[in-house]
Amino acid sequence: MNLRTFALLASVLLPAVGFSQTWTARMVPSAGETVARVVMDEASDLVVEVTNTASAAYDNSRLSEVSFVLPDGYQFLGGLPAAETPDWKIEYFDVPSRRLTFQSVVGCSEDAERGLARGESARFVLSVVAPLDRANDKANERLVAGTYGRDQCDGTDYTINLATYSWTRSSLSSTVTMTPRGVATNGAAVARVVVENRTNANTGTLTVDNPTSTSAVPLTTLTKEAPFNKTVPLRGAGVFVINVRPTAAGTVAARVRARATSGTVTAPLVDSPMVDVGAFVAAADMDVVDAFADEQVTLRLTVLNTSTANTYANVHPRAPVLVGNATATLVAGPSPETVAQLAPGASAQFTWRFQVSGAPGASFQFQARADATLNGAAVVSDLVTARKGRIVQQRVRLSHEAVSTAATNVTFAYTVQNRGPQPLIEVKLFKPAVNYFAIAASGPQQVDDWTLYYDDAYFLWESNSGEGIPPGGELTFRVTYSGFTAVTGDTAFRHRLELNQGYNDPRIHVNVPVTLLAVTSAPDVQRVTGVARDGSVTLTWDNPFNHGGTVVLRAQGTTAPNTVPVSGTQYAVGDVLGNATVVYSDEFSSASSFTDTSVTNGTTYVYRVFNADDVLRYGPGTQPTSLGLLATPRARTAGQPLWCYSVGLSSLFQPVTALGEGLFSSFNDSVVGNLTSVANPAEDGAERFRPVKLSGSVGSRFPVVPLLGRPGQQFLVVGDQAGVPAVINAATGEFLWRNTTIGLGNISSFPVTQLLDYANPAYRAVFSNVDLAIFATRLSSATQNQVVALNAATGAFIWRYRPGDLGMISGGMLVDYTTNKLYVGTKTGVGNVNTLRVLNSLTGQELGRRALGDLEFGVVRNPSTNQILVTAQDGTVYGLDPATLATVWSVSPFEAPTSAAFSHFVRPLGRGFVVSIADKPGQIGAVQRWEMGANNVPEKKWTTSIAGPSGTFALNVSGVARVYVGSSDGKVHQLDAETGVDTGQVSMGSAQNIGTPTIDHTVSRLHVGSADGRICAFPVPFP
Repeated sequence: MNLRTFALLASVLLPAVGFSQTWTARMVPSAGETVARVVMDEASDLVVEVTNTASAAYDNSRLSEVSFVLPDGYQFLGGLPAAETPDWKIEYFDVPSRRLTFQSVVGCSEDAERGLARGESARFVLSVVAPLDRANDKANERLVAGTYGRDQCDGTDYTINLATYSWTRSSLSSTVTMTPRGVATNGAAVARVVVENRTNANTGTLTVDNPTSTSAVPLTTLTKEAPFNKTVPLRGAGVFVINVRPTAAGTVAARVRARATSGTVTAPLVDSPMVDVGAFVAAADMDVVDAFADEQVTLRLTVLNTSTANTYANVHPRAPVLVGNATATLVAGPSPETVAQLAPGASAQFTWRFQVSGAPGASFQFQARADATLNGAAVVSDLVTARKGRIVQQRVRLSHEAVSTAATNVTFAYTVQNRGPQPLIEVKLFKPAVNYFAIAASGPQQVDDWTLYYDDAYFLWESNSGEGIPPGGELTFRVTYSGFTAVTGDTAFRHRLELNQGYNDPRIHVNVPVTLLAVTSAPDVQRVTGVARDGSVTLTWDNPFNHGGTVVLRAQGTTAPNTVPVSGTQYAVGDVLGNATVVYSDEFSSASSFTDTSVTNGTTYVYRVFNADDVLRYGPGTQPTSLGLLATPRARTAGQPLWCYSVGLSSLFQPVTALGEGLFSSFNDSVVGNLTSVANPAEDGAERFRPVKLSGSVGSRFPVVPLLGRPGQQFLVVGDQAGVPAVINAATGEFLWRNTTIGLGNISSFPVTQLLDYANPAYRAVFSNVDLAIFATRLSSATQNQVVALNAATGAFIWRYRPGDLGMISGGMLVDYTTNKLYVGTKTGVGNVNTLRVLNSLTGQELGRRALGDLEFGVVRNPSTNQILVTAQDGTVYGLDPATLATVWSVSPFEAPTSAAFSHFVRPLGRGFVVSIADKPGQIGAVQRWEMGANNVPEKKWTTSIAGPSGTFALNVSGVARVYVGSSDGKVHQLDAETGVDTGQVSMGSAQNIGTPTIDHTVSRLHVGSADGRICAFPVPFP
């Protein structure tokens, strides 16, 4: 402390009378207020604007020293020049006399201008605690006698009329939050206000005014939680819940005032943290807001896609902007640098590490935003601001930042950390809201060498030796709470402490938040996938918007981790929970991927990934299901998979290969893509993009095609069972378009395309600049089923075929480019026995129909015979003449046909075909090859028994043709195409259905999916 002699004080405390130099000290109201306010019994900032109001005759003098004296009962905690007027310093501070003096940093002998010339102003922030001695507000609080201003160089005194300006001492304190922090325009938001009674008595009925907006974004008040008028006891709190709706895009905070319904009992206006409104929104947070000098803090920017249709690509943050008078040096970040895509409803986190430094009280605050592209156009989020942080010398860390209101007898540990120059000799904890935090009978705990005092308002620990908490030290003080009052939503309350380093020194006030939890579970992570390779398993997931960290559990075997993390508990790698071990844990992190290298090849593991929010509340860990994600790393040896991609849900559809580059497949409601990397095993099987969620489940595989005017690009043409057709960029996973307005209903069949680049002149005469994408429906109503053609580049409607008697369409359609015919196989139904329809692919006009029984599978063409092959569920395979639709031949591989004769459509091979025959009671299925005989009718060439056979795929290497088929025995079988001999198998684990394989002949790889949710790559031929 800078103490002056009594003589010096006497010379400056009372300014000379009769001088006409004047100055003013105006108390600056906060935003929205008409008068400055402080709160009883609470640390408050009083902003004072000092102006040199001397007349022109005194231009040579400058106001370069100002001294403020607070009224009786006030505590002076300290002060700082405002950030916008830094050229001032604290010259003198005396707590007992309630005096704080500021002086210009420019000395009398320096050339620079010192202090304030006539008409100039400066602002100072006075940190004060107002007395608690009233049951209502106190207006016209003023600085008192002894307040002075002068020119410290020439001794000129300035006079002030202390009655000119005043402030109000409020009797209530309040805080407000608005959630969620990111919301769509016209979305639902909740303002939650906690009002604390700072009077010296129980209050009457309190209420909260409707929230107002702090920006141009309007806030509409919808409903209020009843009862909305509350009586709040002495040292208690009231919680008010208001449902609001922001009706325009932009950033907004909810501004509220609490008040009594009668009388002068009010709280200052308070603003919620910033909420971003729109389709591409962001929120900024910091992990530490009370930082020691040279400590590192983490800034996190969370970006959310609130739209239901748009996918943003190449999402990346801009460099944060520092606001405040502290210094922040970038240590690391951003991490990650970019996120490839942000699907509808998805979020991404980016983090930076900064080292902050500065004098005690210096502030730091960051502003950040993110860029992305949407359909190739640049998009930028609003500029969002994180909480304000300060450089401190003392702070408190709390063992329970959140607690369930169902908990009882919880002991809170308050750890006081001291980095100041003097010991802390007193620690006072003001009792938190007494009507929400019930003190147990044991209450506060004794601390060795400290004496405990307490009354109705606080607990006070006093050091017996005077050594207290030394500089650089810390000490923990404990209080047990017997129970907590229930809240209707997560609600944060303040626990206030006062620290003392000397009886004539200013007290140090510290607030720590404690959240009472109404909801016991955080949101889940999304889109959890894994890639098992040689010696590693890489997990990837999407963090939700409400994300603080992640815990990954791993169980050995095929049983999922059976114990979930306990909210409020922090876990470390190696901790055991039930049958599982923690293999990854972080907090306040942007991480969305983890590679587990502590695995053993050949051992099966099941993983569950748990999101934790910022108060360590965990999600249920049920993504993709509560059964977790199964993975088996394996060495890249003969007969073993090169990699397996786990999605956790059945993935039996035949993958679609991009030769030499990768593959695409689907499961449930998502489309996935993987890379083929022959040169780098660490990247082999990696995701091309995050799983793309559709509106409903995917009912079939899909084509991958180029589109007109987009050279070098491939696109996925997909439909879902919610009836939404779409086209997806195969490189990025972005939707080129989704048609949500056409209203098709269930799409379960393989879509087909007709592309201009491969079309004949007749097509080009009709469509000079259009590729067609054709979709069909699988509805129970024959009157509603339809086939539609859309512009493949835009999704625009081209034609529709809805004859009113069309059965369900489940299998793939066939486009014949040479004749511009579209073949559609259907099931029988009311009014429909003609189950094969032939349409003009250019117009949708019906050209012919045949009654062939239920057709569940796709129609294909044998290029060697130019015949249309139809696989009927009565056990018959038809060969049709494409010109007349006449039956050229028909054969039945079954002696006794059943209603489920085939498991897949026949696959053309040579002049014949290969067919998969389903299991039937008492008899396993089979794969048969049929080849055209002398009379041009197919004859059976061989039969090989295969349990539950999938569809087939053929490969010819060095003149040796092989047929590959999945089986319900958990294996893929390799059959000799000439003899049917089973020449090799690869296993995907336990007995289960294996899907139809596909082969990338350019890299000699087979890709196949399984019922347990994996897609694997194997070298071919099998050994």
